[in-house]
Amino acid sequence: MSDIGRQIGNNIRTLRKAKGLSQEQLALRADINASYMGQVERGEKNPTIDVLHKIAAALHIPLETVVHIHSEDARLDAPQAEENTPYAEKIASQLHGLSLKEQEAVYKFVKQLVQFKELE
Repeated sequence: MSDIGRQIGNNIRTLRKAKGLSQEQLALRADINASYMGQVERGEKNPTIDVLHKIAAALHIPLETVVHIHSEDARLDAPQAEENTPYAEKIASQLHGLSLKEQEAVYKFVKQLVQFKELE
């Protein structure tokens, strides 16, 4: 299997675990076979773009996040790059995959926090 396949599999595993899902739960949500999901995560199978789209949708994240490939240098610099990312961008990336209603609720919450801070 190619290095790209392994990297995408690692992305899926990392994102799945961050959402607190088992391989079986993600496979069920994505409507794919659980053993195939394991093979994809291990980089043993090359999923089609349709399968990747199903996985991204099941994780409620953009497809770009699933298929994002880091160069060796970028992987070494990832923690530093994360620290330098403006918080507005970090917040915006967390909103991907949320429904419009969920995004509105987050917006209202943040707005209330800012207003509370201004009262101090």
